[in-house]
Amino acid sequence: MAAVTLLLDLDVPPLSPMLCLGGCGKFLWDPKYRELGYGRDCAERLGIIVPTAPRFSRRDGGDCEGQTSLIEDCG
Repeated sequence: MAAVTLLLDLDVPPLSPMLCLGGCGKFLWDPKYRELGYGRDCAERLGIIVPTAPRFSRRDGGDCEGQTSLIEDCG
């Protein structure tokens, strides 16, 4: 079995746990969201940041090109 070498930067102190201020109870590890004090989901819900990638489904009128064949083959 091959030996695994772990590279750790022991000179940098570990991040202390920080909870989201939105009340979801998730820990924040990303520096961007730690600065805001809110996680991605809470920040989007509160309108602080714009959602990164909107999710569309056929029900919402989104384009599901290529996916309908999976449904039609089952019937």
